[in-house]
Amino acid sequence: MPFWNRRQMFLTSLIISSSPFAYLFGMFLLGAFIRIYLWLTPPKKHVEAPKPEQLKTAIDNAKWGYQVMEADLLGIRDSRSERYKANCKKALPYFKKAISLDSNLGLAYQGQGMSLICQNSKVLGRQSLKHAKSLYLQQGNNRDAEEIDLILKLKK
Repeated sequence: MPFWNRRQMFLTSLIISSSPFAYLFGMFLLGAFIRIYLWLTPPKKHVEAPKPEQLKTAIDNAKWGYQVMEADLLGIRDSRSERYKANCKKALPYFKKAISLDSNLGLAYQGQGMSLICQNSKVLGRQSLKHAKSLYLQQGNNRDAEEIDLILKLKK
């Protein structure tokens, strides 16, 4: 450890744990630093939906569909939640638009398949995923094709 060695850390922890005043003072300082940090950092801006003229390419539409599908989930993705199903339903038109712009974009078919499976249209979703896999294989993208295989195994 570059700055503190283990002995110094052990002695400091003994002092803090044996003195309630030092513990409370340390917690006060820690809270003060956190409050100052939160006060000085600007709030995060909410991502607004782009205007239709901003989504010109198929890739733009497909990527935005994935962002819509994952919106407001905080990293927790429960496929049974109503919020996730609503996000999947909102994302489906973006994937369809991407497919209409470029019918050889495997990412759009993959997103459409995931969105359909999320909405309990498993047959259509699996067909879309299989089409995405065939597109990936035609383009020589074996890694994404293997990912589709994993998705198909998990979503039986």
